Parts: sequence; C-alpha cells; structure tokens
Amino acid sequence: MVPYDRVIADLGLPAWIGEVRNGRWLADAMVWEAPADWYTCPPALVPLTSDGSGPRYVGIWVRWTDAGRFLHFVEAEPEDQFLLLESALTVEQFAARLAMHAMSAADDVTDDIRAFAAAAGIVDLDALDRHTTNYSDHPRTLIHLPLFDTPRPATACAEGLSRDGITPFAGDTPSPEEPGAAWFELSGARRAALADDPAAAPWQRRNAPVEALFADAIAQGDHLRAWAILNSTGWKLPAARKAATALAAAVADPVIAAQLRAWVDFSQRSFDPDREDY
Repeated sequence: MVPYDRVIADLGLPAWIGEVRNGRWLADAMVWEAPADWYTCPPALVPLTSDGSGPRYVGIWVRWTDAGRFLHFVEAEPEDQFLLLESALTVEQFAARLAMHAMSAADDVTDDIRAFAAAAGIVDLDALDRHTTNYSDHPRTLIHLPLFDTPRPATACAEGLSRDGITPFAGDTPSPEEPGAAWFELSGARRAALADDPAAAPWQRRNAPVEALFADAIAQGDHLRAWAILNSTGWKLPAARKAATALAAAVADPVIAAQLRAWVDFSQRSFDPDREDY
C-alpha cells in the first residue's frame, strides 16, 4: 500500500474512501485530481482529492485528543490559511456530500454516480437528487436532510452562525477544549479573537514561535501538545518535515505515526520547499 492508503485503512474507514482517493469514483464528474496533488497542507489533513484551480483539498482532518482520534471530513484551501469547511462527521454523511457534489457538477445522476452510491452504501440516492434540485448542494442547506441532524457538521448551521472551523471549535463561544485546539481547527472568528489574547494557547497567538514551542512539547513528552503546535500556522516546510519525523518517532499511537510519515512523503512532491509554508 502507498502511505495514505494504509492510513485510511488503519483509521477504520471503508474501502470506497481509498477508491475515491485513487480516482475510481466521481473523478470525471468532479474534474479533480485523485490522488491529490501537493499544494501544501498541515499534517492533520489526509488529502483525498484536490482541485488546482482553488487550489482546494477534499480530505479528512484528524483531531487527536486525550479521548482519542476524531475524524472530520473537510474541504480546505491553502490560500485562505486552511480555514476548514467541515462537510461531514460520519462516513454516511461524507458519501452523501460527495454524491450531491457530483450530481450538481454533472447536472444529472449518471451511471458512475449510481455505481458510487452502491459502493458507498447510499440507500436513497433519489432523495439526495431531489435535495440538490430543490436546495442545491450548499452546506447551509443540509439542515433539510435528516442525515445531517445528528451529528451536525459545523457548516450545516442556521444563518448567522459560524460556518467554518470544525466541531467543536467552530463556534464563537470558547469551548473547554479550545486550549488544546490546533490553530487550523478554529473558526475565522476565533482565530482573530485569540491572535493577541494572552489567555490563548501560545501557538494560537499571532506570530507564534512554533519551532520553539514544538521543541518544548517534545522535551516534556507532551505529544498531544506537539501535534496541536505542528498543525498550527507559522511553519516553514523543512522545519515542519523535521518536526513531523521527530513526532512520528516519539508517539505511541501507530496510526498517528503512520499519518505523520505519510505527510512527510506527500510533502516531498514540492519542487521548492524552502519557499513553502503553512
């Protein structure tokens, strides 16, 4: 297996997600690159597909906390500092979102989309087709689909609420877990609010010295904090690769270690690493 295929399998995800990544499903309708091309991304993102016109990724954001690993299906763009748009919180929601995107792009329910729906276990593709006809495939319209009621992705919110970041960090009210959040996991509003807040976690502040903060976390054996720092902004790619390699060697979680090593491998597609950052 190539590195990310192994990570997808180790995360306990169904085979069709790896097949989406490898271009078997929906690539023609969506006109995306599968597997994803390298445009820079943080290590917590498992990139599935990409669109060079954004550039934009569709992928899986892995949030790692004391309670375990939590998966968030997201879209993210390097040019807006990887403000995460959480499209799904379950495999079933993610399959529905991909199908709706493809139906909107193709303006039809093609044979390929029906074959994908069968592979992904979508029970009522016609209901998703009616939804896209009536409401489009915009995230805020997901409130009309019972599938997205529980759990509710951050982007599927009523008008006026934050629709970026990932659950539970998407709102404008601080969460008890927020001090452990990576900077990329915060909504745009929270990023701005915490930038100069002395009570914020050091890596969530403006111009954070991420390399020094990461080195201290590793020295203290605090791998969760190191993960949060590594997945926050301010890194140059060579230093981030070195840090990811060090964290992969230190962590006890073999899946997190594999994901870090897969990211290092993925990032080596860059032609000019000294000029890239995130």
